[in-house]
Amino acid sequence: MTTSQVKDQIEEFLLQNLESTEHFLVKVTVGSGKVNEGKVQILMDSDAGITIDDCAVYSRKLGKYLDENDFFEYNYTLEVASPGLDFPLTSERQFLKNIGRTLILELKEGASVEGKLLAFEKDILGIETTEKTKGKKVVINTTEIPLINIAKAKVTVSFK
Repeated sequence: MTTSQVKDQIEEFLLQNLESTEHFLVKVTVGSGKVNEGKVQILMDSDAGITIDDCAVYSRKLGKYLDENDFFEYNYTLEVASPGLDFPLTSERQFLKNIGRTLILELKEGASVEGKLLAFEKDILGIETTEKTKGKKVVINTTEIPLINIAKAKVTVSFK
């Protein structure tokens, strides 16, 4: 079985075995090559935030499934985790979950935009940006950015 086929079967299994409708699959990575061969990484999330216990449940279920179906002829490493703040937002549910938070968007054209995510609808982000003018006046702008124009989107961490 190819790496791509293994990945597809893992995704299908996890989607069919979600513990809650709040949980969703973010990414499945099946390593290949000498360095990553045998590494299976699953990133799960939840509308309310996924817990370590949730990850453990998915790890046990998936590990049993992989072992029972002989996916690998060698030892493998299984990692089930949440994407964390440093992982880019990639799915509609991640954008919806982060409405109200500040994002840094790297646009495909090379520019970057930092602003508060106000809305996400029909693959368009509503972003509120602020800028200071020379007179130290703060100007608030609201703009819509199509998802197709975004190379990378990350949540910023604020310690205010």
